[in-house]
Amino acid sequence: MPSFEAAPQFQELKLPSDLSMVKLSATPEQPYQTLTRLVQGFSDTNAQAWWSYTGPILGRLMNAANYDLQTQYACLIFHLYSVVPRLGPAPGTEANKRWRSFMCDDFSPLEYSWNWNGNKDGSPKIRYSVELIGANAGTSRDVYNRSETLELCTQLRRDLPKADWKLFDIMCDAFYDTNSAHPDTTAQNPNTSSPSSLFLAFELGAKIATKAYFMPTKSLQTSIPPLSLLDTAITQLRSNGYTCGGYERLLSFLSTPTGSPLDLIIVAIDCFESLQSRFKIYMRSPQTSFASVITTLTLGGRVDTLADPARANLKELWYSTLALPHDYPETEELEQRGHQTAGVLYNFDLGLEGSSIQPKLYIPLKHYSPNDAVAAQGLGRYLGKRGMGKWFGAYMSVLGDSCAHR
Repeated sequence: MPSFEAAPQFQELKLPSDLSMVKLSATPEQPYQTLTRLVQGFSDTNAQAWWSYTGPILGRLMNAANYDLQTQYACLIFHLYSVVPRLGPAPGTEANKRWRSFMCDDFSPLEYSWNWNGNKDGSPKIRYSVELIGANAGTSRDVYNRSETLELCTQLRRDLPKADWKLFDIMCDAFYDTNSAHPDTTAQNPNTSSPSSLFLAFELGAKIATKAYFMPTKSLQTSIPPLSLLDTAITQLRSNGYTCGGYERLLSFLSTPTGSPLDLIIVAIDCFESLQSRFKIYMRSPQTSFASVITTLTLGGRVDTLADPARANLKELWYSTLALPHDYPETEELEQRGHQTAGVLYNFDLGLEGSSIQPKLYIPLKHYSPNDAVAAQGLGRYLGKRGMGKWFGAYMSVLGDSCAHR
């Protein structure tokens, strides 16, 4: 179990003095419920609010995915003491509007993930990504909101000795210029995100695995094109002994009519033993037809990843979750959207060793599916037809409990 360090504002924590709050129930109390009673004694109202928004959701997700109690407590305590106090002003406050995270379309700084067969026994694995928000985020002292994340990384380097931060340091250098001037960016378009630059993600389990995400911020600082920054990052990786042999196939595809519109959004690395880590390149395309999806996932024929029946399965999933009629042409674009995250997001999983590259797709449900329920029901039908629906009831239950606002 990892060790945890309480933030300074929590030094005076105490359990609620009114023990009448503690009630016996026929239903066993869940770990997140126990910790919620503890949080009621906190003096930091921002932390109280952020826990109320995030702690129960993580707790319900882990419980629904059949995590044991010890693991639930360990992961929730990590979240409570290492993440919650670094999420900034409480949601709904005027101060909260100062930083609009790129993490989610509604500018919230935390995104949850349910990996359907993430564990060896076929059970789901829960993950979440987060942008920590510092007190000076968006000002000349912390234009790109990096201070809180870097502070937590310093703690994790100490508390998680098996983590490997070599790739983290390489990416920090490739995608951020520490010597750049820092203009004040507080006056921004309220309909777009703030200039986020650095995210973390945590894969929850008996051991908490850390991943880091880097936006091409140096491009904003220096006007160097994002793809040139990516080239530099690959060069730095190769100078450190990583072959990244699949990169040239991606570059070749980016010169084609389907590949050239792709924009670099962010890259990610795992913070464990470097040779086992993955280098993920996230790119977004304005093209939204299913035909363009197939072309991109095969890099225009440069990788063979979608032979039948995989292609047919993907088409069924695409059409089901987006609620498209069966006769919707594969070459037809989806209805145009003007949002900054409209389009289709891809992840090109580049092997650091050898020449592998594995394209992956994020089906754009937020902008193109009628609503969350329709998307979830389409997913359920797809999984059920393939005998993969064992966990779907638990997933829908926690979705209903946690996302009533949607």
